[in-house]
Order: sequence, then C-alpha cells, then structure tokens
Amino acid sequence: MFAGIGEDRRIRKWVMGTAGLLAAAVALLCFYPHPAPAQESSANQSLSDLVDSDLQPVNSTKALKTSEQSVVRVLVVYRGYGGVPLDTVGMGSGFVVAPGYVVTNYHVVEVPPEASSADIYIVPHKDSGAGYQPVQLVKPWVEGDLALLSAPGLKVPPLKLYLTPYKNERVVSMGYPDVTDHLLNRSGTALLEPADAYVTQGSIALFASTNPDGSRVETLFHTAPINHGNSGGPLLNECGQVVGVNTWTAPSSMSAGGNLDVSAGQYVATHVSALNTFLSSAGITPTVVSTPCYAKSEDEIVKDDALSRVLAAAAEAQVQRLTEQKKAEAERAVMEVWQLGAMIVLSVLVLILIGLIIRREIRHRTEIHSKEPLAPTAFDETPLKPEKVKPPKPEKAKAEWVPHDRVKLPGLKHPIPWGWIALALIIVVAVVGFLIKEREIDSRLSKPKVAAPVAVAAIQHMSCDVDKAASANPLADAGHIEFDLDLVHACVNGRTPYERQADGTLLRFTTGDANPVAARMELSADGALFTRYDYRLDPASYKTFVSQKTALGSFRCSANADAGALAALGENLARVRTLSLSYLTMPAETKTVWRCKAS
Repeated sequence: MFAGIGEDRRIRKWVMGTAGLLAAAVALLCFYPHPAPAQESSANQSLSDLVDSDLQPVNSTKALKTSEQSVVRVLVVYRGYGGVPLDTVGMGSGFVVAPGYVVTNYHVVEVPPEASSADIYIVPHKDSGAGYQPVQLVKPWVEGDLALLSAPGLKVPPLKLYLTPYKNERVVSMGYPDVTDHLLNRSGTALLEPADAYVTQGSIALFASTNPDGSRVETLFHTAPINHGNSGGPLLNECGQVVGVNTWTAPSSMSAGGNLDVSAGQYVATHVSALNTFLSSAGITPTVVSTPCYAKSEDEIVKDDALSRVLAAAAEAQVQRLTEQKKAEAERAVMEVWQLGAMIVLSVLVLILIGLIIRREIRHRTEIHSKEPLAPTAFDETPLKPEKVKPPKPEKAKAEWVPHDRVKLPGLKHPIPWGWIALALIIVVAVVGFLIKEREIDSRLSKPKVAAPVAVAAIQHMSCDVDKAASANPLADAGHIEFDLDLVHACVNGRTPYERQADGTLLRFTTGDANPVAARMELSADGALFTRYDYRLDPASYKTFVSQKTALGSFRCSANADAGALAALGENLARVRTLSLSYLTMPAETKTVWRCKAS
C-alpha cells in the first residue's frame, strides 16, 4: 500500500514540476520582447517616377524669362529722295528664329510711298548683352505679312517653334509697343538703348484659314493684348515656344450714330505653321518642338511641391501607423495562441493529476476493505447483519460488558471518488467551452483581411465576353478580352488609370490612332460590366481634341504611389474628363458591352 502511495506521490510531483516549468515558460514568452517584423519598405514614390520624363512640368516663369531675351525691337529710319532722313520712324518688334536671323512683320519694314529707302536696325533685349545693330531685309512675304532679316554676328539664342497649338491654350505676347515708350518718355536715341519687353497674357480663342487682309494664310485669334509696336513680336506658349507672330489688332471705328466703337480683345497672329513654311522657303531651318507643352509657374510649382511633401509625409505617417498596428495585431495573435496552448496543456496536466488522485483513492479504499472483511461495501448483495459478540471472559479487573447492539461498525464508503470525477468533468466542460468560444481566434488568424489601399492591391484577372443583347451596334471586331484589374487603385494592367466616379464606376477616355474616333470606357464598381462608347468627330475637331488631350500629359497608375502622386493623377484624369465631355456631345456611334468574370 505504502509503495503505491509513494509511487503516486512521485508521479504527482513530476506532474506538478512539469506544470510549473510550463507556466514559467509561458510567463517568459509573455514578457519576452518578440523581434519586430522587418520594416515595410516605404510606399512613397516620387511623382517623377509616374510621369513621362518629357512631360515633366516646365517652369514657365523661367522659360518665358529666357525666351524674352530673344525678342528685339525693330526700328526703321526712312530716307527721302537724296538720302535725307525723314522725321518719321517706323517701330515694331521681332524675334530671333535662327542664328543671325530675325523675323518681323513686313508692314513694319515696308518703305512708305513718301520715302525712297529705309535703314533697319534691331535693338536686342537688355539681358542679352548685345547692342543695337543694322540688319538687312533678306526675304519678304507680302501676303503673310512676314519679313526675314539678316543680323550677322548677333549672339542671341533663337526661339523654338511649336507647330500644333490648341484652343484655350494659355499664351503670352511679347514686344515693344510704342504706347509704352510714350508713357515712359522714350524717344529719339533712347529707343536705341536695350530695354525690357512688354509682356501680356491671354489664351488662344479661335483658328482661321484666312487673315484679316483676306489672304489664305493660317491665323489665330487670341486674348493677350497687343498694341501698335507689338507687330512682328512673338506669341508664345507657357514653355516659351513660338505659336504665332502678332500682326493685327481690331481698329476702333465710328458707328452710324457717331459713337466710337472700340473692339476689345480682338488680337490676331499669323499661325506658327505659316511662319515655318515661310522660313523653309527662305532656306532657314528653325528648331521645331513636337512635345506638348506642360508648364506651371514657379509659384505653382513651389506650392505643388510643398503640398506634395505634406501629403507624402501624411501618407508615410499613415503607413507607419498601419505597420505598427499590424505588428501589434500579430504579437497579440501569437500571445493568444500561446495562452490557448498553455491553458490546454495545463488542463491536461490537471486532469492527469486528478486521474492519479482517483486511482490512488480507489486503490486505498480497496486495500482498507480487503483488511476489514466485516465492513460492508456498495457491492454486497445483502448487507451483513451484526452478529452477536461473545462477551469476553471476566478478568480480575472489572470490565464493563458492552452489548453487541452498541458495537460501531465501519460506515458505508464507496470505493469510487465521485467528487473528484465530477471536478474532472467540470474542467473538461470548461476547456471545451473555452475552445468553442475562442474559435474566432482561429478564424481571425486565417480569414483574409481587407488590405489597406496604400499597402496591398486587390488585383483580379478579368475574362470578358461580348453581351450582344446589351450592345447597341457593337464594334465589328469586338470579341473576348482579358485584363488585370486593380479595383483598389482603379488601375488596369498595372499602368492604365481610370477615374473613380461618385457611384464607384471607373471611367476613362481615349482616342484612336488611325480614325477620328474617341472612346468613352466604363467599368462597373465590381468590374463585372465593361462598356465602351465610340464617337466619331470631324477631322478638324478631332485634331484639336487630340492636341489638347496630349498637352494635358500622360500619367501611369501605380499600386505604390504616394498621396501626392495620386492627387496629381486624379487632377489629370479630371481635366481629361472635362475636356472630353466638351467634345463628345453627339450620340455614340457604337456601344459595346462585355460581361466579365474574375478568373
């Protein structure tokens, strides 16, 4: 009996020791600092990584200041018969188009009837470092009102030509109007001193195929004010590139009622394409730019950069918070798993300990009953009746006789300890209940979480087939299409951006390569429906539309873009949408609908 009890004690001590060590290990795991996961790489991406290098914003303030140095004043001294200078002096503006060559209007250098000849001089800009010098007329173009002047030795860089200006493009007029000279009391020899050019701003209002003289010369109307003396000066875009030659302004007239009608805002320039044709006929090859102008003023760039830095810092702080939150969630999940495992192990050890106690109790009680045969047990069929006890023989000492009916018999003791068994069942039920209750831990660990938009992209591969019933006059070559769709960033195939509308629909406008056709493409909020509308424009409107859309720039989408880049992309898409809707006002020529499924 004592050997069994000793063995049970040793087992119990081993179990308790193991439980203690396990509890200590769990405590160490709870307080031991877990190594932090590797810091996620910053999701910030520079805006320059998303914009084509040739479409980076040009600092228009610096570009125009540089171009201004190529603008010159043109002075014409008329001589009468016998070479005597006349009192009248012709004045205008011009600009350098090639090394040693200047362009101005023909009517600026034209010799009037009262003069027999004229001497032409140019006065460069004060920042060019050059002084006035005489020039020679090389080639006139009377119908286009242009004149090419030769200025040997002129060390002023020529201006570049941009051949495809578009309507509503912001422009700048530069020149030397005589009204400014009059207000500044400049006359005589003071006009030969280099000075600043007069600069005004406006936008292109209209294109025409004839000029105010009736000649078939491409012209453009604009709203950048010019005056007498601006004739021959350049009309520049914000990148400092020539888009026209200022030539006409609407004159004031007297109405039938005797009132003076002043035409406001009617300024006309010879189109740059006509200028390029004229220079080519003279054997001059100017520098031509084909890349659309995408420019911002220095103040706008500074503000945009500051805003981008603030947004980037906010995005970085958000990413840091998300990283720390994910780290805390991961550590909490690990601790929950360890706590759950420790509880299960401790419960099992307690059950083993209770089992050992029950085993010892059963063995102990069995041994007691085996040494007391008269003691009744719960397994006896008929309880033993007390037998008469023979009184002991009397001894010398008096002994009190005890009747047999007063003898104490062992009480009825069951060999199975039901109390301990009930305790074990309670522990088992508690553990099982805890496991059922904590099943959400496992579901939380295994269930995929919705990722933050700045960190993870939910990209789906979409497979689409034409829904002929829903398509009104679909495209002839429409068929099965497939693409990768990132609904979080509204990005198709990892590069093509769509604009998310208020109802979740994704929208994009595009133009065709060969035909004058523009398309409006829509994706439903869940990507299950893709609709394309095609619009046919007249060639002139289509050319203007493409030029203006190209000038807005071509952005790419990215899952790793920072907040500043996303804001710039959203602004670009909104501008493209506004521009496109102003042109696509007619009914769609075709409508094609695809039904898509994620594969």
